[in-house]
Amino acid sequence: MEGSWRDVLAVLVILAQLTVSGSSYQIIEGPRNVTALKGSEARFNCTVTHGWKLIMWALNGIVELSLTSQKPIITSNRFTSASYNSTDSFISEMIIHNVQLNDSGPVQFCAYTGERLNM
Repeated sequence: MEGSWRDVLAVLVILAQLTVSGSSYQIIEGPRNVTALKGSEARFNCTVTHGWKLIMWALNGIVELSLTSQKPIITSNRFTSASYNSTDSFISEMIIHNVQLNDSGPVQFCAYTGERLNM
């Protein structure tokens, strides 16, 4: 096999701090760790109850994707979103396209209710 594993795999690790005290929504399930091949897609999901105003996804401390309750605010073609609504919850998904080695690092999900930022 040519090349090293370092050239083949990019590992994305989530270090999500998700506090919800005093907010009008709850995080039902936070994002999980993902391992992705270089050049492939990595998908991160977070399930919350309704009541949020703004969602932000950050990679290595930089906000790459934001969503309002009406639409996503996409700043890069490499970071897109999908969302799924049900009567009692909302699933936000951040998709990283064409994963690179420098994508390895902490991914954070943050939600804003209009009163305070919850991470």
